[in-house]
Amino acid sequence: MTSARDIRRWIAELIGTFFLVLIGPGAAMVNAAYSGVISHAGVALAFAFVIVAMIYAVGHLSGAHLNPAVTLAFSLRRDFPWRRVPGYLLAQLAGATLACLFLWAVYGKVGMLGATEPGAGIADWKSLLTELVL
Repeated sequence: MTSARDIRRWIAELIGTFFLVLIGPGAAMVNAAYSGVISHAGVALAFAFVIVAMIYAVGHLSGAHLNPAVTLAFSLRRDFPWRRVPGYLLAQLAGATLACLFLWAVYGKVGMLGATEPGAGIADWKSLLTELVL
């Protein structure tokens, strides 16, 4: 049974994830669109500051997972109930999708829509393996 508290948690995750994707990849897109006005350090700081802001803004409601990988990791560690996972994942995916659509509508397809990619000369499999190990 879905409670009002569950709905508040899902809305908090949707909002938090929306702003995480809006600000983080959005900073990378602005950097690409306007010839490096933000810099790599600025993009990294944008991610850091938005995560801190969202933890303060929605953390008391949902725990501010803001990422399906975090939700799954907490559940695997038994720090988060599995029955809440589907709602959190749907809310996070919805928030991220809405932010991507917003950025695409405003800036178009610049800067790979804020996605990271392997550096020049680095094979995709090496990047994937590194991400898996990390």
